[in-house]
Amino acid sequence: MTLKSMKAKLLGVSLSIALMLPFVPVPDAFAANLNVTAYGANGADGADDKTAFQNAINAAVSGDTVYIPAGTYYLSGTVTGKSGVHIKGESRDTTIIKSTSTGQERMFSFYNLSNVQISNLTLDGNSNNTILSAVVSEGGSNNKMSQLRVKDFTASAGFGPFALYAIGSPNIEISDNIITNIGVNSAWGGAVRAGWGSNGAQILNNTIHDTGRGGIFANDGCQYVVARGNNITGTGHHTEGLGIELHTDCDYSLIENNQVDHWISAVRSKYIAVRNNVVKATDGSVGNMGLEVMVEHGVTTGNLVDGGQQVGMQQSPGTGYQYWGYNTIQNIVMWGMQLQGEGTGQTEQYQYFYKNTFKDGPRDNPQAAYSGYGGNAVRIHGNSQNLTFDSNQIINNGRKGIEITTASGVDLLSFINNVITGNTGESIDQYPASAANLEWSGNTVSGNGTNTQLTSRGFSNPKPVANFTSPAAVQLGTPITFTNSSTDNGSISEHLWDFGEGVPSTTVSPTYTYQKAGTYRVTLVVWDNEGRASLKEQTVIVNAGPPDIQAPSAPTNLASPSKTDVSVNLTWSPSTDNVGVSGYEIYRGGTLAGTTTGAGSTTFSATGLSPSTAYSFTVKAKDAANNLSAASNTLNVTTNAPDTTAPTVPANLASPSHTDVSVSLTWSPSSDNVAVTGYEVYRGSVLAGTTAGVSSTSLTVTGLTPSTAYSFTVKAKDGAGNRSAASNAVNVTTNAPAVNTYISDLTWASATTGWGNVQKDKSNEQRTITLNGTTYAKGIGTHAISEITYNLNGGYYRFLSDVGVDDEVQAVNNGTVTFEVWTDGVKAYDSGVMNANTATRSIDLDVTGVNVLKLVVGDAGDGIGYDHADWANARLASASGGQNPNPGDTVSPSAPANLASPSKTDTSVNLTWSASTDNVGVTGYNIYNGSNLSGMTTGSNATSFTVTGLTASTAYSFTVKAKDAANNISVASNTLNVTTNAAPGGGTGTGNGLLGQYFAGDFGSLELERVDAVIDFDWGGDRPTVNVPGEWFTARWTGKVQPQYTETYTFYTHTDDGVRFWVNGQQLINQWQSMNGELSATISLTAGVKYDIKMEYLENGGNAHARLSWSSPSQAKQIVPNARLFLN
Repeated sequence: MTLKSMKAKLLGVSLSIALMLPFVPVPDAFAANLNVTAYGANGADGADDKTAFQNAINAAVSGDTVYIPAGTYYLSGTVTGKSGVHIKGESRDTTIIKSTSTGQERMFSFYNLSNVQISNLTLDGNSNNTILSAVVSEGGSNNKMSQLRVKDFTASAGFGPFALYAIGSPNIEISDNIITNIGVNSAWGGAVRAGWGSNGAQILNNTIHDTGRGGIFANDGCQYVVARGNNITGTGHHTEGLGIELHTDCDYSLIENNQVDHWISAVRSKYIAVRNNVVKATDGSVGNMGLEVMVEHGVTTGNLVDGGQQVGMQQSPGTGYQYWGYNTIQNIVMWGMQLQGEGTGQTEQYQYFYKNTFKDGPRDNPQAAYSGYGGNAVRIHGNSQNLTFDSNQIINNGRKGIEITTASGVDLLSFINNVITGNTGESIDQYPASAANLEWSGNTVSGNGTNTQLTSRGFSNPKPVANFTSPAAVQLGTPITFTNSSTDNGSISEHLWDFGEGVPSTTVSPTYTYQKAGTYRVTLVVWDNEGRASLKEQTVIVNAGPPDIQAPSAPTNLASPSKTDVSVNLTWSPSTDNVGVSGYEIYRGGTLAGTTTGAGSTTFSATGLSPSTAYSFTVKAKDAANNLSAASNTLNVTTNAPDTTAPTVPANLASPSHTDVSVSLTWSPSSDNVAVTGYEVYRGSVLAGTTAGVSSTSLTVTGLTPSTAYSFTVKAKDGAGNRSAASNAVNVTTNAPAVNTYISDLTWASATTGWGNVQKDKSNEQRTITLNGTTYAKGIGTHAISEITYNLNGGYYRFLSDVGVDDEVQAVNNGTVTFEVWTDGVKAYDSGVMNANTATRSIDLDVTGVNVLKLVVGDAGDGIGYDHADWANARLASASGGQNPNPGDTVSPSAPANLASPSKTDTSVNLTWSASTDNVGVTGYNIYNGSNLSGMTTGSNATSFTVTGLTASTAYSFTVKAKDAANNISVASNTLNVTTNAAPGGGTGTGNGLLGQYFAGDFGSLELERVDAVIDFDWGGDRPTVNVPGEWFTARWTGKVQPQYTETYTFYTHTDDGVRFWVNGQQLINQWQSMNGELSATISLTAGVKYDIKMEYLENGGNAHARLSWSSPSQAKQIVPNARLFLN
C-alpha cells in the first residue's frame, strides 16, 4: 500500500469514528492530531528525528496531540514541549524513541510549560552514558507523564540520572510507567524525582526495577506529595537502596499501598502518613532498613516489613509526636526496630507504638551488619524518653524481646498490655538504675530464655485520657466531625489524629470528609505537657450514596415470654430500614435499660428489678446513621412475688470414670417451681465447679491427687439464688500416678501419609517438631492426608497431645489441615481448620476401654500442599505405664521361618519368609541387617521386604523377628547370608543425562519433559518453557548417578529458590524456600554403582537458576558431568 492510500484510508476511518462520537464543544477551535511523520519523522530509517518532532510540536496549539506512530525513532538532542500539547505514541510497546545524544541532556523538556502530557512511549536511554533524563518538567504546572516505558539510562557521573524529573513543577502527575535500569552505577541514579516546590506531585502505580540509589524521591519543599501503588525492586545497586524517600519539608504527604524491596524513608517533614506498604525483598538482597519515619505529627500504620533489611523500623531524634500502629515486622536480619538517641545530641521522644508485631527475627543471621547482636526485636539505644509501648506482640525472636543498651538517657518509658513470648533471650533488659520513671503494667511474659518482669516506679504525673465521639456511620461526601473530650490533670500538648485515610491532623476536634466508601479505623493519640500519652480508637463506616435520614420502622409485638421476681425477658419482631438496622434500644419507662447489636438481636433480659413491682417497657430500632425509630408497643409487666422455693435434690450422682488426677461425675436433673439455672459440685465442703442450665448434668473435676479418696455432692440452684439440699455422696479414689507412654515409642498398627514418611520424634521433613516457636522432643510428624492407627486393647485411660502445622512451612507457604481423633470408630475430637499461624491446640481425651485409636490429619479441602502436621508430645496415660497396652498378653509370636532371598542386585537384597503365629495376633515384622534394624513391615502376612542401599560385592547377614500389638517380640528367624552382586563397572562413564520434568506452580500441570545432560541452568528472569509461569514453576530431575571412586562425596546445590535433593533414597538437602544459594551434604558411595538420584527445584519470584555439583577426595569440585548421569 502506498503512503498516500494509507493516509486516505486512515482519514476515512477517522471520519467514520468521528461521526459516531458525541459532539463536545471546545473553546476557540477543535483539537488536532499532528502526526510526526508529516514533519519528516520516520520510525524505520534509523535517521535522527529530533527536528521533525520539534517542528510538529511547534506547529501544535493548546489542546492538540502530537502523535508518534509505531516505529523506532532517534533523538540527538532535547525536544521541547508546548503548553497544553499532548505528546503521545501508539503504545509504549510499539513506539520506541532512543537517545543518541552526546551531552548531559534530557530527551524531552517541559520548561515553564503547563498542562503538557507525554504518554504511550518507550523512552530508551540507549545505554548512553551522558544523557540524564527521559522527561524533565521544570516550572509550569499540571503536567503529566504516564504510560511510558523508560529504560537504560546508564550515566554514572553528575546529579542523576533521573528517568522522570520534576523541578518546581506543581501538580505533576507521574503514573502507570515502567522504569528500568536507571543509573545503576551512579550514587544518585533514580527512577522518579520531584522537588523544589513540586507541590501536589502524584506518583502513582509505577513499576520500577534496577536503580543506582532508589526508586522515588521527593525533596526540598515538595508538599502534598502522594506516592501510591508503586512497585519498586532492584534498588541501591550503587548506594543507599531507597525504595521511596521524602526528604526535607515534604509536608502533608502520603506514602501508601506501595510494594518496595527496601527502605521507605520520610524525614525532616511534618504531617506525614506512611500506610499499608509492603517492604520485602525477593531477590535475597539485604537493605539498610524497612521504615524510617522521622517527622513531626506522623502516622505509620498497617505496614509489613518482611525480611531483607538490617533493621525493620528505625527512629532517630529531632522529631516528635508520632503514632505507629498495626505494623508487622518479621524475619528481620538484625533488629526488628531501633530507637536511637545515642550520639545524636538530641532525645528520641513522643512516640506511641500500638498493636505492632515484631516476630521471628533470626539469631545471628550471617548477613547482619554487627555480628553477635542479631535477633533482638526492639533495641532502645540511649537518649530515649516519653515512649509508650501499648498492646504490641514481641514473639519468637532469636535473641532479646526488648534490648535497652547501656547508653545513658533512657527514662520515662511506658510498657502496657504487651505480649512478650517465645524469644530466645531475655524478655527485656533491666531498666536503667538511673531512670526514675517506668510504667510496667498488664504485660504477658512467658516462654522466653529469661522471663524478666519489670516493676513500675516514679511517674507521679497521671496519664491523660484520650477520648472522642463521632457518628458511627456517614455518607460518602458528608463531612464528619470528631468531637474531642480528652482530659488531663495538666494540659494536653498534642492531639494527633489518624483518620485511616489522608494525612494526619492536630486540630483538637477536626472535621474530615472521606474520599472513598469503606470502614475506617480512627485513632486519637494525645500527649500532655509532661510527655505522657494515651490513645483512643474507633471505627467509622463511610457509605456510598446520599445521606441516610430515614429511620427504621418501629419494632412490633413486644412481649415477655418469661419473668422472675427480679427479671423480665423481652422479645419483639425485627424492624426494617432502607440501609440496615444496626440494633435496638430498650427502655424501662423513659430510661434506657440496655441495647442490643444487630438487626436480628430481638431479645433482651431486664435484670435488677424488684419483686411484685409493675414495669413498663418499650423498644426502639436504630441504624448506622443513628436514626432512631418510633417506640414499639408498650408492654406492662409485673414481676413475680419473691421466689423462696428451692429446686429438688439432684439424684443418682455417680462417677462413670476417673484417672489419677480427675473424676468424671453425672447426675439426674432437678426441677424447680420456676426454673433450674444450674448446678454446684462440691468436693467435700469445697465448691469444685459449676454447670449452667437444667440439663447440664455432668462435670469432670480436675486437679486432683493420685491415689487419694474424695467425696462429691451436687446441689441445684435457681435464678433467685435458692439452692437444693445436697445429692447423695459419691466416694471415689483416684488412680495411682499415671505413667505416660509416648506414642512415638509404640509400634503403630498402620500408618499412611500424603507425602514423605510418618516420622517419630521429628517433623515431616525430619526436623525438630516445632509449633509456634515451641519445640518438642517427642511426637509424630506427618503430612496430610494421614491416618495412624494404634491397638490400645483397653490398656490406657487418657490420650494427650498438642497439635498444629509445623513451623517449617512458614517460610514457603501456610498449609491448612484438620486433626481428628477416632476411638473405636467414633470421632472423639475435631480441631477444625488450622494453619501455621493458628495457636497450638491441646487434646486431652478419655480413652478408658478403647481398643483402637486412630489419628487422622485431613487437608481441609484445599489440597495437601505444605500440610506438615504434628502430633506433638502425643502420649497415652495408664496406671502401669502402658508399655504393654494389654497387660494380660505376655506371649511372644512364633519365630518366622524359611527366610530366603529370591533375588538381589549390586545394591539390594529381596527377602521372603513364612508367617508367624500369635495367641492374639501378629502385627508385623522387624528386619535386621546384622544387629541393625533395616526396616519393618505391617500386618501378619507382610512377609517380604527389600533391603536397599547396600554395597556391591559385599557379604551381609539377615534375620527377621515377628511382633504383636502388646509389643512382644519373637526370637529371630534363621540367619540368611547373602553377598550382593558385583557392580556393573567403573571407568570414565558413558552417561546419557537425567529426565527433566517442568511443572506450572508447585508440581501442578506437567508442561515440559526432556532429557537434560547436566543440571546447570541459569534462566535469569526467564523460564525453561513459556508454558510455565515465569515467577512460579517447579522442576524435577530423576535418574542414576555413578561415582568413579569409592569414597565420601560432597554434593552441592546452588539454587534460586527452593531445593530438595536425594541420593540412594536418602534426602540430603531440604530447603524448600526462597533464595538458598549454595547448600551441601555428604554421602559415602561405591565406585561403579549406579545410585538413584532426584533433585527438585522451586522458582518463587525473581531470578531463576539451578546447579548440581560434586567433589570427593579424588575429584575436584565440578558440575556433576553427563558421563556420570544415567536415565536408568
